[in-house]
Amino acid sequence: MTMTAYPVAGKRKSFDICLAFVRSCGGQIGTNLRDGPAFFYGVDESNLEIWRAVRADGRDWYYCDNSYFDGSRQTTFRITKNRLQHCGFGRTTGARFADLGVAIQPWRAAGEHIVVCPQSAPFMRNVIGYSGDWLEHTLAALKNLTQRQIRVRNWSADKGKLASTLQQDLAGAHALVTWSSAAAITAVLAGVPVVTMGQCAAERMAGGLTDLESLPMLERTEWAGVLADNEWSLEEMRDGTAWRALNGA
Repeated sequence: MTMTAYPVAGKRKSFDICLAFVRSCGGQIGTNLRDGPAFFYGVDESNLEIWRAVRADGRDWYYCDNSYFDGSRQTTFRITKNRLQHCGFGRTTGARFADLGVAIQPWRAAGEHIVVCPQSAPFMRNVIGYSGDWLEHTLAALKNLTQRQIRVRNWSADKGKLASTLQQDLAGAHALVTWSSAAAITAVLAGVPVVTMGQCAAERMAGGLTDLESLPMLERTEWAGVLADNEWSLEEMRDGTAWRALNGA
């Protein structure tokens, strides 16, 4: 069946990424629901009903977003099949991660504060289907679990600016808590343990809120390599590299 990509209306970046991907597999751009697998870069009110219908139908869908790694934003883009983010398990040569030049810092045994990274309300409501206020619920739970200072990193549409201050908040941190923000990946690479609550690429490395004083500190090289293998440049989308990797071709 023909692949259809459903870009966010009025967003040139979403259209360009969608077009790059479908060109590699003989697909098309659509504004109305069509048969066959679907590709999304971004979900908002303009394609929300299609997003919901595709998932309810049980058909294959591909979800694309910014890189797992801060230094690769706007250069490579992560894509997953029938998942919002990669699970972090798999085989890797490690070559693509090595090319990034990202250091993996030693784990920290403890810290003074907890970094909390909420995601946008539309993402939590529309993409995740979360009922209520995740930040409010999480802060209430943390109040009963720790006496440490809580630092909330309020969501911003300017992802580059937000990423530029993350290392400051991670300095001296005991843990980072999020639903599925890529900030969890940055934290793990920086040696800060994480709590993730949703389908997150860092969930392989994460614990739950009740594990706050004994969060996992696992070997990270293979995990980081697998994530790097699952994001691609626009050219790698156009030439079919991403399509073949995602479909075992």
